[in-house]
Order: sequence, then C-alpha cells, then structure tokens
Amino acid sequence: MNRALRTPSASIRPIARVVPAQVAPGAAAAAAAAGEVPPVDRVPPPPRSALARFFGVALEPRTYGALFYMLLSLATGTFFFTWVITGLSMSLGLLILIIGIPLTVLFFGSVRGLALLEGRLIEVLLGERMPRRPRYSDRSRTWLQRIGDMFTDGRTWLTMLYFVLMLPLGILYFTVAVTLLSVSLAFIWAPVAAMFALDGVPGLYIDGNVTTLPLWTTPAFAALGVVILFCTMHLARFIGHLHGQMAKHLLVRL
Repeated sequence: MNRALRTPSASIRPIARVVPAQVAPGAAAAAAAAGEVPPVDRVPPPPRSALARFFGVALEPRTYGALFYMLLSLATGTFFFTWVITGLSMSLGLLILIIGIPLTVLFFGSVRGLALLEGRLIEVLLGERMPRRPRYSDRSRTWLQRIGDMFTDGRTWLTMLYFVLMLPLGILYFTVAVTLLSVSLAFIWAPVAAMFALDGVPGLYIDGNVTTLPLWTTPAFAALGVVILFCTMHLARFIGHLHGQMAKHLLVRL
C-alpha cells in the first residue's frame, strides 16, 4: 500500500516547464534581414496640418533660443569684432619687441578660447552640435608644438574671420528681431490701446502724422500682429539654422 503510493504511475508524466527562448539581438537582426522573421516597422507619426506646423513653432524651445541669440548677437558681435581687431593690431605692432611674442601667443590662445565659448553658446541656444576640444589641446604634445598648432591650424584664422563677420551679422540680427517683434506686439496691443485713446478714435502715428482708423480695424490689426509674430518665430528658426551651419564650418570644419 505504501509502496504503491510512493511509486508514480507510468501513465503520469512530469510536467515540463516552458521557458521562453531568449534570442540575441544580433541573431534577431540577422534573422530579420534574412527574411526569417518579419521586421517590425515603426509607425510614422501622423502628418501635421499646415496650421499646426505654422503655430506649433511657439512650442519649440529652440525658437526662443534663436530669438534670444539674435538679440544677444549685437553685444557678442561688437565684443568679438573689437577683440580681434585690437588684438591683431597690438600683436603685429609689437612683434618687433620682445613683449610682442608672448602677447601674440596669448591673443591667439584667447581667440580659440572665445571660439569654444561661442560654440557652447550656439550649441545651447541654436541646437547645433559643436566639438569639445581643438587638436592642439592634446596633452601628449609638447607645449611648443601646441603653440605652433595655434598658428598653423586653419580654424584659428577662420575663427577670426567669423568674429569679424559677427559685427555686421549681429547688427542685422538685432535690427530684424527688434523691428518685427515691436511691430507685431504693437499690432496685437491695438484693440487695448484703442480703448484707452484720449479721443476714443484709434490711429497710426508715423513721423508725427496721425492717420485715423475705424474702430473695427483694431481686431484686424491684432490678427495681423499674431501672423507677423509667428512669421518672426519661423524666421528666427531659419536664421538660427543658417548661422549654426556657418559657425560649424568656420569654427570646426576646414
């Protein structure tokens, strides 16, 4: 009796554990490439309408980064231009003296340092990936070789060209940004300004001349201001992209 209970019956089989097979990622990719396993296609995002693309620029952080860079470029462009012109003039003028050699080395080193600073600024505000270190910062090279690399590296001279161009570009960027933002915000504020007008009649003031407008035109000006504002955001994104490409070619690539 006890022996029968202890001995399992021949008809009862042990239950096998089912363990899911683990496939290596490389094998799965090879099998998918060979056609054995159907690849899983990513579902593309649904296309946005033209209105969603036009007004969606206000939700992108790089839009405001590009606008801020355009406003900041007047100050940075003036500083870079002044630094390069003053540094080159003093370095070339003092080369005949002993003090001119270390001054020239310090000036070229400062140019590369400002280039790295400008690269970080462009990377943060415009979203353009910039490199971390120049070639002559390699610690395996002697300090004389690294100093020589500053003078022979074409990026140093292209960086100075970039700094000289930043003055006219900074004036252009600042003027465009301030003008378009001022016009758009003034038009958007038109209905509220008409309510507080002294005579109760809205008007346009151009060079001291007042052009009286009907009251119903103020909502139209507000709508036009909204359109100009979003067009300004798109223009800032476009200018930021072009400037990032220019900076990447002048500060990075040869």
